[in-house]
Amino acid sequence: SNVGAGGRMQVMPDTAKYIARNLGETYSASRANSGDTNIRYGTWYMGDIFGKLNSQPVLATAGYNAGPNNAKRWQPVYGSLAADQYVESIAFPETRNYVKHVMENATIYSSLLGRGQPISQRMGTIPAAF
Repeated sequence: SNVGAGGRMQVMPDTAKYIARNLGETYSASRANSGDTNIRYGTWYMGDIFGKLNSQPVLATAGYNAGPNNAKRWQPVYGSLAADQYVESIAFPETRNYVKHVMENATIYSSLLGRGQPISQRMGTIPAAF
């Protein structure tokens, strides 16, 4: 990554420190970027963000890529918003494209596994920020 993220899950160093602290582990940059640890850290972090962002997959995906505070900042102030409208309002082009690709791939893979659902249902609506 050109912004310092490492490993398969592209975890930023400060995020890896946060994760290690929450898992009761001592942070090590080399371990945080190694295969199994990096996947475990990235998976834990996605779960953490998912819980903090209303268990909403589009918000969690945006939060994983751009940080949860940015994902919250882009939420509507009043009322809910269709997820596709939220995605188009994401200020960072990289994050906007990332969310689109992740949602598209999740839809394709779930269909291949026999658990398909329409992308509109998978994406849902984005609740107003609290």
